[in-house]
Amino acid sequence: MKFRISERFRLELHWDTVKYETEGEALFTGCRFIGPVLKEVSQVLPNDSMALDFANQYIVFVRHFYIAKLSWGEVRHNPEAIYLYNAILKNKYVNSVPKLYSDDHIVIDTSGHENEKHQYNLVYPSYLIRYDGELYNFKE
Repeated sequence: MKFRISERFRLELHWDTVKYETEGEALFTGCRFIGPVLKEVSQVLPNDSMALDFANQYIVFVRHFYIAKLSWGEVRHNPEAIYLYNAILKNKYVNSVPKLYSDDHIVIDTSGHENEKHQYNLVYPSYLIRYDGELYNFKE
């Protein structure tokens, strides 16, 4: 990959399918968090959200910041994953940037979100990864 995230802080968002039924929204089914950082997370709360910052990757399409809100309803925890139900990714550009595929996933850098730092970091740097584990490079 062309970016570095300490394995300790790596969080991945995977899904089975994604649908674009409403302008500005991508709806996920089979959505789940996996990754090494889950060993340090006490709990993901239901009916919550997080701001994913894709600015570095999507600058080709959106000339300013591109921050999408990932929200979810019910949550189920197990040792390997945290399942998110009614998960939605929202941003007015969601339908105009390249679509997400079922075999893509998002890598989220949680390094700025330890308890003592979280209040100073409102977004999570995030990267869209394609089916083969490589970072999408939209600049090419």
